[in-house]
Amino acid sequence: MYRSRKLTAFQRWLIVVGGFVCYCLADGFTYSVGVLYSCFLGAFNLSSSSTAVLPGLLYAIPQFTAIFLCPLLETYGYSSGASWGAVLLSVSCIASAYAPNIQLLYLTFGLLSSFGLQLTYSSAIMAVTETFKDDRLFGLALGLTMCGSGVGSFAFNPFVAWLLESWTWREVLFIEGAILLNSMVSASCFHHLDAIRFPIAVKKSALGLYQTIGGERLTQSSVMVGEAHTTGAAPRSVEIPDEETAEFNNPSTSFRRLRSCLRYAMCVPSRCRFRTIGCSTTPVLAANSIEDIRGNMANEQSGCADFLTAFMVSLKQLGSRSLWKNPTYVVYIFANGLAGAAIVIPWTFIYDHGILSLSDENGNLDETNMSSVSLLPSLIGMGSLIGQVAFGLITSQLGQLRAPLCSCWLTQRNNFGEQPPSILPEGRNPFLGFLRCSWSDKSSCHLLLFMIVLLWSSLSTLLISLLPLSTLASHISAHVSFLSLPIGRAMAAACLLVGISYGGFYVLYPQILIDTLGENLWPAGLGVFLFVNGAMNLIGTTIGGRLFDTYNSYKPAFLLASLILFVSLTVVVVQQTVHFLLRRRLSAH
Repeated sequence: MYRSRKLTAFQRWLIVVGGFVCYCLADGFTYSVGVLYSCFLGAFNLSSSSTAVLPGLLYAIPQFTAIFLCPLLETYGYSSGASWGAVLLSVSCIASAYAPNIQLLYLTFGLLSSFGLQLTYSSAIMAVTETFKDDRLFGLALGLTMCGSGVGSFAFNPFVAWLLESWTWREVLFIEGAILLNSMVSASCFHHLDAIRFPIAVKKSALGLYQTIGGERLTQSSVMVGEAHTTGAAPRSVEIPDEETAEFNNPSTSFRRLRSCLRYAMCVPSRCRFRTIGCSTTPVLAANSIEDIRGNMANEQSGCADFLTAFMVSLKQLGSRSLWKNPTYVVYIFANGLAGAAIVIPWTFIYDHGILSLSDENGNLDETNMSSVSLLPSLIGMGSLIGQVAFGLITSQLGQLRAPLCSCWLTQRNNFGEQPPSILPEGRNPFLGFLRCSWSDKSSCHLLLFMIVLLWSSLSTLLISLLPLSTLASHISAHVSFLSLPIGRAMAAACLLVGISYGGFYVLYPQILIDTLGENLWPAGLGVFLFVNGAMNLIGTTIGGRLFDTYNSYKPAFLLASLILFVSLTVVVVQQTVHFLLRRRLSAH
């Protein structure tokens, strides 16, 4: 039996607010690691490649764990998952503050916090997807949720840099641990969604059960043994009194009242939180008989059984032919994995690149320009925010605008006395036919936007690598910020453009996965997507650190990132072109 009520508009958008908080704090913490990376380099006196493993783990491990954490959240609830994510993030930061070496940081800062991050990320994205997957505002909801990533990245980088001016990196981790605990707020935002997802189990301790059958009451004893008075009238509803109210009226149940309050704690799995009548805020659906109620209770599986079932189904789906024989999905996973190796390089190294490029011969940099350098990763975060909102708006309106625009285009073509585009453009100009088919199909249009984002990101990263930031070292001082000079402003603009492309990646990937796989294979496809992307994130940061050790500059790493993004674009363009030509040939026959 499930509750019959649906989420109100306020509750639906409250879930978006919760997702925003999750992404704001989690990504703010994740993408400010580039500022701490410079501190770790100096604190442990290790090579750049060894130290770069730490942010690489922070990017990669959360995505490795998605394959079993997603079924876990599906079984036990999104709000409790967000709560445990907040607790693990806070504990990992506090434990990392006591780490005596980089190896222990790999465990606490790299591994433990990664589980907290993935619980937070997955709770947010799964809750929003579950709520808006059939809504025309799905893209906008995703964009607003993930723009928390941009806000967090923009705010955390200068904030962490400011904290490091007064405290050591260990003390800063304490402060971050306290801040991350505030993501517990998002758990309360997901409460209403979990409340309607989990069944109500009728407890024998309930004081009464009433069934309206010709106006006769069913006694508590008849509920327990499954015996009911019967009449010719059909059952219409089941009315259950509030258990907490009944317990409150009993003076000898203080412990029970305390236990009832604990049921509402956010860290209690939602599956257990909504197990009793007392948690019900709405009537239970009508049952044909008391035997139906008792049958539902007997047939209900435990949480562990449900989780194992969901996990095994997810593993079986990983080997599904429908998954791996889908060329669009396979190519997209490969191309996005390449992009994942590239996009973490600017995130991780742009702050240290600015510090090294602007420092004098003695390696000193004034506080004014050091604070200005911390704005570079913040501008990437701000660009990500702009990109998430922009691409969220674009994709949410595609279903409404594609048909009118295509009709308008067809009308304009026919007004010039030409044949219908279904006959002419593909014959004379295959490129126009490709664009028309891409724009008229939602899945193809999302892939077309993905290709645009890849090109945008490649050119923006190339601009970062080509700007001669080191030439400004002799022109800046405590009174002259590098951002006031043309090259500095160009670097800031390049970081903003890079961030906009990252916002596009964030918004497009859930929609492309649903377009190419459908709802049934979506969880398995997401698990593979995150695993591949996480592995490439780790590879990208490690290679970037190794290139710095070899050339003593981050420019080769930025050049490599730009090249990888261009290769990814080429792969997608080739696959989509071949797919279009094959479909065109089949339609001709």
